[in-house]
Amino acid sequence: MRILNQILRVMLSLVVMLAVAIPFASCEKEPSAPVIKLEQNPVEVASVAGEYAVEYTISNPLVGGRLDADTECEWIKEVDATYEKIKFEVEANYDEKARSGEIELFYDGAAKVILTINQAGAVNELAGHKFVDLGLSVKWASCNIGAEDIGDPGNYYMWGDIVSRKDEGYSAANYPYITKTLVQDKDKDGNPIFDEETGEPVMIEVWDYVDIGANISGNAQYDVARKEWGATWRIPTQEEVQELIANCTFVWTNYKSASGFEITSKINNAKIFMPAVGYYMGTSSCSYYGSNGSYWTASAFTGEKTGNAYYILMTSGRGFRLDYTSYHSAHPIRPVTE
Repeated sequence: MRILNQILRVMLSLVVMLAVAIPFASCEKEPSAPVIKLEQNPVEVASVAGEYAVEYTISNPLVGGRLDADTECEWIKEVDATYEKIKFEVEANYDEKARSGEIELFYDGAAKVILTINQAGAVNELAGHKFVDLGLSVKWASCNIGAEDIGDPGNYYMWGDIVSRKDEGYSAANYPYITKTLVQDKDKDGNPIFDEETGEPVMIEVWDYVDIGANISGNAQYDVARKEWGATWRIPTQEEVQELIANCTFVWTNYKSASGFEITSKINNAKIFMPAVGYYMGTSSCSYYGSNGSYWTASAFTGEKTGNAYYILMTSGRGFRLDYTSYHSAHPIRPVTE
């Protein structure tokens, strides 16, 4: 009997101990998981290239824990998670449409967080035509006159002509600023030539270019950019093209199906694209489309050769440079504005 009572007392003690221990055990909590908190999300950025930073905090951080950041977006660059900040760079968006990209954030024990970057489109616009500010003295149009998209050729014009003459042909015969004068032909010694049968003077037609000025930029009578687009749009001058060359980098690339140069400002990283869409000279077909780009300037060539003007000549092999060519060759035009 005494042994049975001892057993009962032991069992009662165990029950009391369990009863006391259970409430304490139920009050113990699992450690809270870390949480990534962003100061802002999404982040709105401008269309030009730039550097950005977003502050963050980690709730319930782990000893030795580290935030990692990564992206698969091609236009988001140099992503780095430093203490309290996520730093990144964006390339310029010279498409008129806005775009979005993502940065993924990881921390041990925390749920993955997506940081969304929304970049504005290149919506700078004047009189219905878009431009890009490259940080230069003038702003450059996003596309050529007559083009519907950045990579389209648009219209071709002879120098100083405000009409695209594709149907009638690009040639000296159709160039509007040529005078045609009949003069008597002469032999190699300078003697007048007469018809042997009739005795009449043999007449020939002499063509001379009309002087329409050394700089036609902004003159609506000769500048098709001013005539067609209005406002302060105009054909760039030789000096403005030289400024572009001096302050930009040039990379031969493709935009959609068009080959040409991606031109990036050294000043603000803004970009334009100029397609290589060839030219016309006395033929009904376009020469060197896709391998050669040529664009008029508003500046007449002032050297010994008359009837020529400066133009942009660009090829994958020889780069982007100024040259000069005949007034009656036909090229696209990329306008500028103040």
